[in-house]
Amino acid sequence: MTATTNGTRLERIVVEADEGGERVDRLLARRLGIPRSLAQALLAGGSVRVGEELPSRSRRVQPGEEIVVGWSGPGIVPTPVPIPILYEDEDLVVVNKPRGLKVHPVGARSEVTVVSALLARGPLAPGEPGRPGVVHRLDAATTGALVLAKTPRALESLLEQFRRREVKKEYLALVRGELDVAEGAVEGSLGRDRRHPWRIAVGGGKDAQTEFTVLARREGRSLLLVRPQTGRTHQIRVHLAAIGHPVVGDPLYGGGAGPLHLHAWRLGLRHPASGVWAEWEAGPPLEFAPWLGERGSTGPR
Repeated sequence: MTATTNGTRLERIVVEADEGGERVDRLLARRLGIPRSLAQALLAGGSVRVGEELPSRSRRVQPGEEIVVGWSGPGIVPTPVPIPILYEDEDLVVVNKPRGLKVHPVGARSEVTVVSALLARGPLAPGEPGRPGVVHRLDAATTGALVLAKTPRALESLLEQFRRREVKKEYLALVRGELDVAEGAVEGSLGRDRRHPWRIAVGGGKDAQTEFTVLARREGRSLLLVRPQTGRTHQIRVHLAAIGHPVVGDPLYGGGAGPLHLHAWRLGLRHPASGVWAEWEAGPPLEFAPWLGERGSTGPR
Protein backbone atom coordinates (compact mmCIF):
# COMPACT_ATOMS: atom_id res chain seq x y z
CA MET A 1 0.00 0.00 0.00
CA THR A 2 1.26 3.48 -0.89
CA ALA A 3 0.45 6.75 0.88
CA THR A 4 1.79 10.30 0.68
CA THR A 5 2.44 12.48 3.73
CA ASN A 6 3.86 16.00 3.36
CA GLY A 7 5.34 15.07 -0.02
CA THR A 8 6.96 11.90 1.34
CA ARG A 9 5.88 8.67 -0.26
CA LEU A 10 5.36 5.86 2.27
CA GLU A 11 5.25 2.29 1.01
CA ARG A 12 3.84 -0.33 3.39
CA ILE A 13 4.64 -3.98 2.75
CA VAL A 14 3.27 -6.92 4.74
CA VAL A 15 5.51 -9.99 4.66
CA GLU A 16 3.68 -13.00 3.19
CA ALA A 17 3.88 -16.49 4.66
CA ASP A 18 6.17 -17.81 1.93
CA GLU A 19 8.55 -14.87 2.39
CA GLY A 20 9.50 -15.71 5.96
CA GLY A 21 13.25 -15.94 6.49
CA GLU A 22 14.11 -13.84 3.42
CA ARG A 23 16.69 -11.05 3.70
CA VAL A 24 14.99 -7.67 3.89
CA ASP A 25 17.12 -6.16 1.10
CA ARG A 26 16.19 -8.98 -1.28
CA LEU A 27 12.50 -8.71 -0.38
CA LEU A 28 12.45 -4.94 -0.92
CA ALA A 29 14.17 -5.21 -4.29
CA ARG A 30 11.71 -7.84 -5.49
CA ARG A 31 8.49 -6.37 -4.06
CA LEU A 32 9.28 -2.77 -5.07
CA GLY A 33 10.86 -3.56 -8.42
CA ILE A 34 14.10 -1.70 -7.67
CA PRO A 35 17.78 -2.71 -7.94
CA ARG A 36 19.09 -4.44 -4.84
CA SER A 37 21.74 -1.73 -4.49
CA LEU A 38 18.98 0.87 -4.11
CA ALA A 39 17.21 -1.26 -1.51
CA GLN A 40 20.48 -1.46 0.42
CA ALA A 41 20.96 2.32 0.12
CA LEU A 42 17.49 2.92 1.57
CA LEU A 43 18.26 0.59 4.47
CA ALA A 44 21.65 2.22 5.14
CA GLY A 45 20.06 5.68 5.08
CA GLY A 46 17.43 4.88 7.70
CA SER A 47 14.50 5.06 5.27
CA VAL A 48 13.17 1.57 6.12
CA ARG A 49 11.49 0.38 9.29
CA VAL A 50 10.29 -3.05 10.34
CA GLY A 51 7.88 -2.17 13.13
CA GLU A 52 9.92 0.25 15.24
CA GLU A 53 13.24 -1.24 14.17
CA LEU A 54 15.78 0.17 11.72
CA PRO A 55 16.90 -3.12 10.16
CA SER A 56 20.25 -4.05 8.69
CA ARG A 57 20.22 -5.26 5.09
CA SER A 58 20.82 -8.86 6.19
CA ARG A 59 17.94 -8.88 8.66
CA ARG A 60 15.57 -11.82 8.09
CA VAL A 61 11.88 -10.96 7.93
CA GLN A 62 9.03 -12.92 9.47
CA PRO A 63 5.49 -13.55 8.11
CA GLY A 64 3.05 -10.80 9.10
CA GLU A 65 5.70 -8.14 9.78
CA GLU A 66 5.02 -4.70 8.30
CA ILE A 67 7.82 -2.90 6.46
CA VAL A 68 7.50 0.85 5.91
CA VAL A 69 9.67 2.58 3.30
CA GLY A 70 9.94 6.39 3.20
CA TRP A 71 11.00 7.46 -0.29
CA SER A 72 12.27 10.91 0.63
CA GLY A 73 14.77 9.63 3.16
CA PRO A 74 15.32 11.12 6.63
CA GLY A 75 15.96 14.81 7.14
CA ILE A 76 14.37 16.16 3.94
CA VAL A 77 11.66 18.70 4.68
CA PRO A 78 9.35 19.42 1.70
CA THR A 79 9.54 23.15 0.90
CA PRO A 80 6.70 24.65 -1.17
CA VAL A 81 8.80 27.03 -3.27
CA PRO A 82 8.04 27.62 -6.97
CA ILE A 83 10.23 25.86 -9.50
CA PRO A 84 9.75 26.04 -13.32
CA ILE A 85 8.42 22.75 -14.70
CA LEU A 86 9.26 21.96 -18.35
CA TYR A 87 7.50 18.58 -18.43
CA GLU A 88 5.95 16.12 -15.99
CA ASP A 89 4.14 12.79 -16.09
CA GLU A 90 3.76 9.83 -13.74
CA ASP A 91 7.35 8.65 -14.35
CA LEU A 92 9.53 11.76 -14.45
CA VAL A 93 9.70 15.52 -14.08
CA VAL A 94 11.93 17.94 -16.01
CA VAL A 95 12.64 21.34 -14.44
CA ASN A 96 14.45 24.51 -15.47
CA LYS A 97 16.66 24.78 -12.40
CA PRO A 98 17.05 28.33 -11.08
CA ARG A 99 20.47 29.72 -10.18
CA GLY A 100 21.58 29.25 -6.59
CA LEU A 101 19.42 26.20 -5.90
CA LYS A 102 21.21 22.95 -5.06
CA VAL A 103 19.80 19.75 -6.53
CA HIS A 104 19.72 17.86 -3.22
CA PRO A 105 20.69 18.47 0.42
CA VAL A 106 24.36 18.18 1.32
CA GLY A 107 25.09 16.07 4.37
CA ALA A 108 22.55 16.17 7.18
CA ARG A 109 21.58 19.79 6.67
CA SER A 110 17.96 20.68 5.97
CA GLU A 111 17.80 23.25 3.19
CA VAL A 112 15.72 24.33 0.21
CA THR A 113 16.74 22.30 -2.85
CA VAL A 114 15.22 21.07 -6.10
CA VAL A 115 14.40 17.82 -4.31
CA SER A 116 12.69 19.50 -1.35
CA ALA A 117 10.69 21.75 -3.69
CA LEU A 118 9.48 18.81 -5.77
CA LEU A 119 8.63 16.74 -2.68
CA ALA A 120 6.20 19.49 -1.71
CA ARG A 121 4.36 18.70 -4.98
CA GLY A 122 4.45 14.91 -4.75
CA PRO A 123 6.70 11.86 -4.25
CA LEU A 124 9.96 11.07 -6.01
CA ALA A 125 11.53 7.67 -6.67
CA PRO A 126 13.78 5.99 -4.11
CA GLY A 127 17.48 6.59 -4.52
CA GLU A 128 20.60 7.15 -2.48
CA PRO A 129 19.89 8.48 1.03
CA GLY A 130 18.87 12.13 0.82
CA ARG A 131 18.70 12.04 -3.00
CA PRO A 132 15.28 10.71 -4.05
CA GLY A 133 14.72 10.87 -7.79
CA VAL A 134 18.21 12.19 -8.53
CA VAL A 135 19.89 10.73 -11.66
CA HIS A 136 22.24 13.61 -12.51
CA ARG A 137 23.18 17.00 -11.07
CA LEU A 138 23.88 20.60 -11.97
CA ASP A 139 26.09 22.91 -9.90
CA ALA A 140 24.12 25.29 -7.67
CA ALA A 141 25.28 28.23 -9.81
CA THR A 142 24.33 26.51 -13.10
CA THR A 143 20.83 26.93 -14.52
CA GLY A 144 18.81 24.79 -16.89
CA ALA A 145 17.24 21.45 -17.73
CA LEU A 146 17.31 18.77 -15.05
CA VAL A 147 15.37 15.50 -15.00
CA LEU A 148 14.32 13.59 -11.86
CA ALA A 149 12.63 10.21 -11.57
CA LYS A 150 9.27 9.73 -9.87
CA THR A 151 9.03 5.93 -10.04
CA PRO A 152 11.50 3.08 -9.47
CA ARG A 153 11.32 1.98 -13.12
CA ALA A 154 12.12 5.50 -14.27
CA LEU A 155 15.03 5.78 -11.85
CA GLU A 156 16.59 2.54 -13.06
CA SER A 157 16.11 3.42 -16.75
CA LEU A 158 17.47 6.96 -16.44
CA LEU A 159 20.50 5.91 -14.37
CA GLU A 160 21.34 3.32 -17.03
CA GLN A 161 20.99 5.85 -19.86
CA PHE A 162 23.35 8.25 -18.10
CA ARG A 163 25.77 5.42 -17.33
CA ARG A 164 25.82 4.34 -20.98
CA ARG A 165 26.21 7.99 -22.12
CA GLU A 166 23.02 7.83 -24.18
CA VAL A 167 21.60 11.11 -22.87
CA LYS A 168 21.89 14.23 -25.03
CA LYS A 169 23.18 17.23 -23.07
CA GLU A 170 23.80 20.64 -24.59
CA TYR A 171 24.87 23.74 -22.65
CA LEU A 172 25.30 27.42 -23.42
CA ALA A 173 28.51 28.87 -22.00
CA LEU A 174 29.77 32.43 -22.28
CA VAL A 175 33.55 32.37 -21.86
CA ARG A 176 36.38 34.86 -21.61
CA GLY A 177 38.40 35.38 -24.79
CA GLU A 178 37.59 35.04 -28.48
CA LEU A 179 38.32 31.51 -29.66
CA ASP A 180 40.04 31.32 -33.05
CA VAL A 181 38.46 27.97 -33.96
CA ALA A 182 34.90 27.10 -35.02
CA GLU A 183 34.71 23.99 -32.88
CA GLY A 184 36.87 21.77 -30.73
CA ALA A 185 37.13 19.14 -28.02
CA VAL A 186 38.86 19.01 -24.66
CA GLU A 187 40.03 15.73 -23.20
CA GLY A 188 41.60 15.32 -19.82
CA SER A 189 40.92 13.21 -16.74
CA LEU A 190 39.46 15.07 -13.78
CA GLY A 191 39.98 14.58 -10.05
CA ARG A 192 40.04 16.47 -6.78
CA ASP A 193 42.75 19.09 -6.38
CA ARG A 194 44.95 17.73 -3.58
CA ARG A 195 45.80 21.18 -2.21
CA HIS A 196 42.28 22.59 -2.62
CA PRO A 197 39.80 19.68 -2.32
CA TRP A 198 36.80 21.92 -3.08
CA ARG A 199 38.22 22.36 -6.61
CA ILE A 200 38.53 19.91 -9.49
CA ALA A 201 41.79 19.69 -11.43
CA VAL A 202 42.89 18.18 -14.73
CA GLY A 203 45.01 15.07 -14.21
CA GLY A 204 44.29 11.86 -12.34
CA GLY A 205 40.75 10.84 -11.50
CA LYS A 206 38.30 9.78 -14.22
CA ASP A 207 38.40 10.33 -17.97
CA ALA A 208 36.38 13.27 -19.29
CA GLN A 209 35.62 14.72 -22.72
CA THR A 210 33.92 17.99 -23.67
CA GLU A 211 33.03 19.10 -27.21
CA PHE A 212 32.09 22.66 -28.18
CA THR A 213 30.99 24.82 -31.10
CA VAL A 214 31.53 28.59 -31.23
CA LEU A 215 28.21 30.37 -31.81
CA ALA A 216 29.41 33.98 -31.55
CA ARG A 217 32.46 36.00 -30.54
CA ARG A 218 32.94 39.69 -29.83
CA GLU A 219 34.37 42.15 -27.32
CA GLY A 220 36.77 39.63 -25.85
CA ARG A 221 34.17 36.92 -25.17
CA SER A 222 32.72 33.90 -26.96
CA LEU A 223 29.37 32.14 -26.76
CA LEU A 224 29.74 28.36 -26.96
CA LEU A 225 27.38 25.45 -27.46
CA VAL A 226 28.94 22.77 -25.24
CA ARG A 227 28.31 19.02 -25.40
CA PRO A 228 29.86 17.13 -22.46
CA GLN A 229 30.40 13.49 -23.41
CA THR A 230 30.93 12.52 -19.78
CA GLY A 231 29.38 13.85 -16.58
CA ARG A 232 32.17 14.69 -14.14
CA THR A 233 31.92 17.27 -11.37
CA HIS A 234 32.62 20.81 -12.70
CA GLN A 235 33.63 19.23 -16.02
CA ILE A 236 32.68 22.05 -18.39
CA ARG A 237 34.05 24.74 -16.09
CA VAL A 238 37.40 22.99 -15.59
CA HIS A 239 37.90 21.96 -19.22
CA LEU A 240 37.15 25.43 -20.60
CA ALA A 241 39.43 27.04 -18.02
CA ALA A 242 42.16 24.54 -18.97
CA ILE A 243 42.23 25.85 -22.56
CA GLY A 244 42.38 29.45 -21.35
CA HIS A 245 38.69 30.32 -21.72
CA PRO A 246 37.00 30.10 -18.29
CA VAL A 247 33.25 30.58 -18.01
CA VAL A 248 32.33 34.19 -17.28
CA GLY A 249 31.38 34.65 -13.63
CA ASP A 250 33.19 31.52 -12.39
CA PRO A 251 35.09 32.44 -9.18
CA LEU A 252 36.68 28.98 -8.82
CA TYR A 253 38.32 28.61 -12.20
CA GLY A 254 39.26 32.13 -13.29
CA GLY A 255 36.12 33.74 -14.68
CA GLY A 256 35.72 36.33 -11.95
CA ALA A 257 32.75 37.30 -9.80
CA GLY A 258 29.13 37.60 -10.83
CA PRO A 259 26.55 35.14 -12.12
CA LEU A 260 27.95 31.98 -13.70
CA HIS A 261 27.16 32.11 -17.43
CA LEU A 262 26.56 28.38 -17.84
CA HIS A 263 23.13 27.03 -18.77
CA ALA A 264 21.90 23.48 -19.44
CA TRP A 265 19.92 24.40 -22.54
CA ARG A 266 18.78 21.09 -24.04
CA LEU A 267 18.24 17.60 -22.61
CA GLY A 268 17.26 14.51 -24.60
CA LEU A 269 16.63 10.89 -23.56
CA ARG A 270 14.47 7.82 -24.07
CA HIS A 271 11.29 7.94 -22.01
CA PRO A 272 11.61 5.19 -19.38
CA ALA A 273 8.06 3.90 -19.97
CA SER A 274 7.59 4.15 -23.75
CA GLY A 275 11.20 4.08 -24.95
CA VAL A 276 10.37 7.03 -27.25
CA TRP A 277 13.07 9.70 -27.63
CA ALA A 278 12.13 13.03 -26.06
CA GLU A 279 13.89 16.40 -25.85
CA TRP A 280 13.30 19.49 -23.75
CA GLU A 281 14.64 23.03 -24.02
CA ALA A 282 15.12 25.32 -21.04
CA GLY A 283 14.92 29.06 -21.69
CA PRO A 284 18.26 30.72 -20.78
CA PRO A 285 18.58 33.44 -18.12
CA LEU A 286 18.39 37.09 -19.18
CA GLU A 287 22.17 37.56 -19.31
CA PHE A 288 22.27 35.42 -22.46
CA ALA A 289 19.74 37.59 -24.31
CA PRO A 290 22.29 40.04 -25.84
CA TRP A 291 24.14 37.05 -27.32
CA LEU A 292 21.22 35.11 -28.76
CA GLY A 293 19.91 37.92 -30.97
CA GLU A 294 18.04 36.58 -33.97
CA ARG A 295 18.35 33.04 -32.64
CA GLY A 296 15.41 33.76 -30.35
CA SER A 297 14.82 33.51 -26.64
CA THR A 298 15.14 29.73 -26.29
CA GLY A 299 18.67 29.36 -27.62
CA PRO A 300 20.40 28.23 -30.80
CA ARG A 301 18.71 26.04 -33.40
